[in-house]
Amino acid sequence: MRLVSITTSSRVALMVGLSIISFQLTAQVNSPFSRYGIGNLIASPHVISSSLGGIQAAYADGFSNNVGQSINFSNPATYGSLYMTSYDLALMLDSRKLVSNNPSGTYKSVNLIPAYVAIGMPIKRSKGIGFAFGLKPISRINYSIINNGRTAGDSLQTVYEGSGGLNQAFIGIGKRWKKLSIGLNTGYTFGRKEISTKLTFINDTVNYFKSNSSSLTNYGNTFFQLGAQYELTIFKKENKSNKSTENYLLRLGATASFQQSLNATQNVAKETFVLGSAGNYFAVDTVERTNNIKGTVVLPATYEFGAVFHKTNSSNRGVYELWSLGVEYTSTQWTKYRFYNQADASLNNSWNAKLGFQINPNALTATNYLSNVSYRFGVNIGKDYINADGNSLKSTTVSFGAGFPIRKWRAYETQYTAVQTAIQFGKRGSSKNNITENFIQISLGFSLNDSWFIKRKYD
Repeated sequence: MRLVSITTSSRVALMVGLSIISFQLTAQVNSPFSRYGIGNLIASPHVISSSLGGIQAAYADGFSNNVGQSINFSNPATYGSLYMTSYDLALMLDSRKLVSNNPSGTYKSVNLIPAYVAIGMPIKRSKGIGFAFGLKPISRINYSIINNGRTAGDSLQTVYEGSGGLNQAFIGIGKRWKKLSIGLNTGYTFGRKEISTKLTFINDTVNYFKSNSSSLTNYGNTFFQLGAQYELTIFKKENKSNKSTENYLLRLGATASFQQSLNATQNVAKETFVLGSAGNYFAVDTVERTNNIKGTVVLPATYEFGAVFHKTNSSNRGVYELWSLGVEYTSTQWTKYRFYNQADASLNNSWNAKLGFQINPNALTATNYLSNVSYRFGVNIGKDYINADGNSLKSTTVSFGAGFPIRKWRAYETQYTAVQTAIQFGKRGSSKNNITENFIQISLGFSLNDSWFIKRKYD
């Protein structure tokens, strides 16, 4: 008799995942830089990538017994190495501090943000074919800026507000040969951008209505991303005493996210309004209202190239990752960005150089828990795509993290759970910029691996 069953941990993972999807991914993080382009970009959404300085094109796990398996949805070539069903989800605590020189001021915000949810599984493990699907953020828009001034003898308060962001629902497939892996991600990119400018005249004798100019743009379309990885054996050292082999390997990786043309619909309104006693909004007179304005939003292509040099130990117990060192470069031509056929002068081409290091102090023993933790460090430097004041924004991020295995050693054949953590300290801008932004991001992720469908035989 044969039974096909789904394990308890998989059911729990599925229920948690469905609840996470109900959260809106464009959460509230107050940043005036998100006013430009498509908002603040999420450069490396996965917790592991965040802790490694953004390394993702050449990163891959799941080949060794001690680091488990996560879904590297930034490079679909890695799907071909999935050996059991994997479930990934994460949350992020984002703290930002803005420093303005003129006018002088300091502003802070702290927010808890749902990050991503993804599921991956092998289609045919013996052939090295796997796939993954999920939901991840691309950018976030949220700002509220108040400017007080005077015009025609009256005080004038201007409030700039915006919200929205861009997300991707993706599905991908990957194929692995001995050394070469390739993959494709596709799906739907969708988002919105809602902005408004409110004017309030403050006069002692005359009462003026407040005015509001706003626009709401919704956009979306399919996307395509290609990924590839190739691994070379640089050196092998055999140890006959314990019948093990030390392997020094070099993995090369690259991804290409092609230019997208998103179909957009925009509603524009100009009106006067008053505020109720509870602060609620009441429109008084509509000066202009135009709905369903069709157009396009063009997102430029992004290219990533990287390499990871790592050491493993293989024996009759399996393969164990000892350490890895990676470098990567990312480039995007944001001068090709178009919003309703209009270029954005506040954007420039961006680039990022990344360095990441991971180590497992003593992966070959099960006696000391901390020696089996995966410790990660990273540095990310570059030029931000936003150029609001014409002086460019330098970006620098230093990151730390760890992967904590939570499982029974004897149960590795069917289950492996790891808690992924990352802390990022970053800065956007320098002394050349009027406004600089410091941020701390604390990410917590869960990589749950299980054999969902098990065929059992018994008499």
